[in-house]
Amino acid sequence: MKWLNKILGKQNHQKPRTTDTVAFHDLGDWVSERTRAELGGFFESAAQIFAEIEETKEELIRDIKSLKVADPPELPSRVLRVGFAARDSMIKQINVMIDRISTPAMDYPDIMEFCRSADTALDATIEKSAKSHHRAKYLFPQEVGAVFTDLRSIKISLAKLIDLLDREGAKIKGFDEITETIQRIDDIKRDIVAGNSKIQKNSSKIDEIKREISDCTAKLEQLSQSKEWSSFVELEDRLNEREMEANNIESNVTELFIPLNKALNRMKKQSESGRYTLSKKQKGLLDVCLENPISADVADVNDFLIEMLQIVKSGALGLKDKKRDKIVDQIDQIMDSFAPKKERHDTLMSETHEIEHQISDLTISKTKTALEGQLAEKTKDIAQIDEELGNLREELKMRSIELEDLKIELSDAVNLIEPVQIVFD
Repeated sequence: MKWLNKILGKQNHQKPRTTDTVAFHDLGDWVSERTRAELGGFFESAAQIFAEIEETKEELIRDIKSLKVADPPELPSRVLRVGFAARDSMIKQINVMIDRISTPAMDYPDIMEFCRSADTALDATIEKSAKSHHRAKYLFPQEVGAVFTDLRSIKISLAKLIDLLDREGAKIKGFDEITETIQRIDDIKRDIVAGNSKIQKNSSKIDEIKREISDCTAKLEQLSQSKEWSSFVELEDRLNEREMEANNIESNVTELFIPLNKALNRMKKQSESGRYTLSKKQKGLLDVCLENPISADVADVNDFLIEMLQIVKSGALGLKDKKRDKIVDQIDQIMDSFAPKKERHDTLMSETHEIEHQISDLTISKTKTALEGQLAEKTKDIAQIDEELGNLREELKMRSIELEDLKIELSDAVNLIEPVQIVFD
């Protein structure tokens, strides 16, 4: 047992294998190195295939030139015309395809796109020129044969490239996705830094506005200690009393006219339908009685109500007896009470305007109005900035969650290549 303990003891003293660490800001270089190590053979093979394609393309261009200047055998003119037209059409279609075959940058997405577009263009060209091929081949069998041999060679090279992508595609895509994830993490980190900077800036702005509000409040407090303040307060109290009484009268008058609404609306419809005619003035008074009766003149209201009373009693509105009697009583009540209410309302409005004029003449009033306006505006500014900050904080919270998810995703992807601990700064 002593020998076993000795061996185990030695094993326990051996240093455990440590995982390499890579700082996030160095991870791009690390991925580039691993990409070159893992995919160097792929890009070397791809470059060789592209060299083959370019060489074949140059040979195709030469063969097309030869076809273009080739002399046909002795044949009837009609056959020659058909053959020449077929040759020109075929050459035109192949030249269009040649323009679309251009060696891309040596990265996976561009190579994939090249394979897709070049293969599609080649198949479309062969399909479209099939009829022209047979007709032109009748006149120029050797030259047309050389051209289509070149096209088949390009097709074979493309098949080799596609096979190479199929073998290495998953690995290449994995490296590309790692690079994209690194970029997304960098973008989110920049967004978070910018967002936090904006939060700090707006928080400082709120502090500044709060100091300005405090200054305005202090100035308002100083106003309340001034000699004019008592006169200002007295005028404002008088103004509020008159405005309140005027509003109460306005509401009371509106309530007086509400029971007439059904009859008034029927009068309006019948006037519009032509059953009877109201004068322009009476139509205006009808609308005023429905919407804002206190604004009407007493004499005008009385004249209108007298005419309304006649219409109601005539039964022209089709009201039931009980409803008609109630409306008649209400009209009598309005005619008895509207004039004094209107007179009092007009007096109150006149006094209100006079008091407002007196208040506006006070220096303290203008100062107070200006300060209260500033307070309202600054309070509104704070509310708006607070809302923006709330939205920004919520957005940054979501971005932070997204960032942590991407870090986990990146670590998992990197560790499929090699065990590495990423140090995120």
